Amino acid sequence: MGTKSKIYFLKSIIFLAGILGLQFISLSAELIELNRVVAKVNERVVTWGEIENAMTLLNFTESEKNDRANEFVDGKIDRFLSITAFNEKGMKIPTSYIEQEYNKRLIREFNGDRKLFRDTLRSKGLSQLEYRKEIEEEIIYSHMLSTRRRLKEEISPEKVESNYKKKLKKFKTEEKSQLREIAFSQIAGEPETVLLQQAHKVLKDIKNGQKFEDAALKNGQSPFREKSGDWGVMVSEREIRSDEIRKQAFLLKKNEVSKPFIVNILERKPDGSVGNSNKIAVYILKALDRTQSGHKPLDEVRTQIERELAAEIEANSHRKWLNRLKRDAYVRVTLPE
Repeated sequence: MGTKSKIYFLKSIIFLAGILGLQFISLSAELIELNRVVAKVNERVVTWGEIENAMTLLNFTESEKNDRANEFVDGKIDRFLSITAFNEKGMKIPTSYIEQEYNKRLIREFNGDRKLFRDTLRSKGLSQLEYRKEIEEEIIYSHMLSTRRRLKEEISPEKVESNYKKKLKKFKTEEKSQLREIAFSQIAGEPETVLLQQAHKVLKDIKNGQKFEDAALKNGQSPFREKSGDWGVMVSEREIRSDEIRKQAFLLKKNEVSKPFIVNILERKPDGSVGNSNKIAVYILKALDRTQSGHKPLDEVRTQIERELAAEIEANSHRKWLNRLKRDAYVRVTLPE
C-alpha cells in the first residue's frame, strides 16, 4: 500500500470513528436520560424511562407528557408506599391468586395466544417474571385501597339529609308535558287556509266524540302518526325546539286539546345550524299528562347521595393515609426540566 493510500485509509478510519463516536454519545445520552431517577421512595426508585413508557403506551403527545408527568410520578409514589405498608404488615398474596389473574389476562387480552402475549411483553421490554410482579403489585395496591374504605354507617341519615338540602338545586325538576299531535304539512305548496280547513274538520270530529288517537292515526303527516301522534316521552319547555309548539304545549291542562295553530317548520342548514325552512304546518295538540316543576324527593335520590358521600369520604381518607405514609417515608422527586 502506497503512502497516499495509507493516509487516505487512516483518514477514513478516523472519520468513521468520529461518526460512530457521535452515535455512541447520542445513544449514551438517551440511555442516561431514560435511566434518570425522577423519584426515590425509601429504597425504591422511579426512572424517567418508566414514566415516559407509561405515557407512551397511552399515546400521549410530547406536550401531554410534559403536562402530566407529575401526575404519573405521584401515582408511582402512592403505589410504592401502599406496597411498603402491605409488606410491613407481614401480608402476602398467594401465588395461586397471582397465577389466576395472570391466566385471566392471557385469555381476556390475548385470547389465550401465548406467542402474541410473549411478543407484546417483549415489545414493552418486560419478561414474564416482571409481568407477574406487576400483577402482584396491582393486586396489593387494590387491596390496600379497599381496606381504606369507610363503612356505610359513617353516612348517617342526618348527613344525607343535610347534603340533600345543601344541593337542592341539583335535584330540581322541570315542568313537563306528554303530548299527542296531529300535523298537516304542505305537500304541494298548499296555502295555510287549506291546512287550517283540514285541521278544523278533524277537530270538529274530535269534539263530536272521535278519540284523538284515532284521528291522529288517520289524518295528517305527523312523524308520530303510526303511534297515534304520541311523542312517547315527557318533555320540558327547553326540549321543544319550535316556539309555537312550546307555547301551545304548556298552555294545555291534562287531557285538554288545542285549537289548530300554525307552526314555522325548522330545518338543519348545511353549516349544521337549525333555522326556518320557509314552510309551514298546522298542528293540533293534546296534553296526555302534566307534571309541575319542583324537586325530586329525598327518598328518590337517597342512594345517589350516599354513593357520592361514600366516594368523598373514601377519597379524603385515602389521601390522608397516603400523606401519613409519605411523612414517615423518604420521598424525593426530581423531574427533568
